[in-house]
Amino acid sequence: MEIGVITNPNSRKNRNRPGRAQALQTIVGDIGEVRQTETLDSIKPVLRDFLRKRARYWVADGGDGALHWMVRLGLEVLQEEEFADASYILPMTMPTNGGTIDFVASNVGIKGNAEGLLATMRRRIESGTDIAETDVDSMVIDGVRATASGDEAFRTYGFAVAAGGIGQRFFGKYYEHADPNARTIMKVVTQTLMSMPVGLSPLRHVAALAPLGQYARDMFAPTRARVEIDGMPLPGDEFTGLHVASMAIDLGGVLRFFGKAAEPGMMNALVGTPSPMTIVRNLPRMRRGAEMRGGGIVDRPCREMTITATGDELLAPIIDGERYEGLRSMTFKIGPRLRIPTVVASKAN
Repeated sequence: MEIGVITNPNSRKNRNRPGRAQALQTIVGDIGEVRQTETLDSIKPVLRDFLRKRARYWVADGGDGALHWMVRLGLEVLQEEEFADASYILPMTMPTNGGTIDFVASNVGIKGNAEGLLATMRRRIESGTDIAETDVDSMVIDGVRATASGDEAFRTYGFAVAAGGIGQRFFGKYYEHADPNARTIMKVVTQTLMSMPVGLSPLRHVAALAPLGQYARDMFAPTRARVEIDGMPLPGDEFTGLHVASMAIDLGGVLRFFGKAAEPGMMNALVGTPSPMTIVRNLPRMRRGAEMRGGGIVDRPCREMTITATGDELLAPIIDGERYEGLRSMTFKIGPRLRIPTVVASKAN
């Protein structure tokens, strides 16, 4: 077995494609298996089976979020006694541009849809042609999560995190849309700018105008937390930005961040207490992927960052497009270095 594919029939893009799994199975043929995973609990058994069959490639029929769960749960499975043998390692893992942003695929140069990518992989494997790969740093994220039965240890893995402040609020607005995409990014940015003259001025106290400013107030609401970067605490306990990543990201070709994560073994912390106007003035830099500048902004490489919630609001980070809830604290470090096949679907597909 060469290729193991997981597809979620309940995902936004697959809900109206009942024959999705069979269509992908036809493409990979007898060198691969396509398995449906309707819930998160159904992923681990499939990945165990892929490991037992020594699949060389794991492919997520989706984008950043689908890859996130494949990597996280795959690394958990590898810690089980059955797979303690050193011959079991995480196979090359690949997203297929099926998400709303697809920053991982963009970062490593994967181009095409799932059908084209799988067809290209099959042809290369059957012809004995090498498939190029790119190694990327992940982050290991440890913390404490509040649950109904008490606090629990928390661990996951990821590439980019909006833990609080403007980034986390942005994704909250972004995912409110039925079909979020690159245009949605511009809609959120535009609506924020249009709401600012009321939301961030005395006009917000005028009852008739207050609703017009709510969008901006939501977007720029700070997160109460303590932050340490490489053991040094940052001043203050309210932050309008709490972000960190192990790779540069491109949000739909509209905004670009975390260029300092390009150095192997380093993350890029982008945190601080910038004012709304400082954030707005940095929009041209966000377009270019340049370093953020201005009062209260920390945009620097780091090896470790810890965020601890201090207010009534627990952390609800967005990790690779997936939302987590109820975290009291999070510590970020460089995690396993992952291998991602760099496949470009041929025009014939």
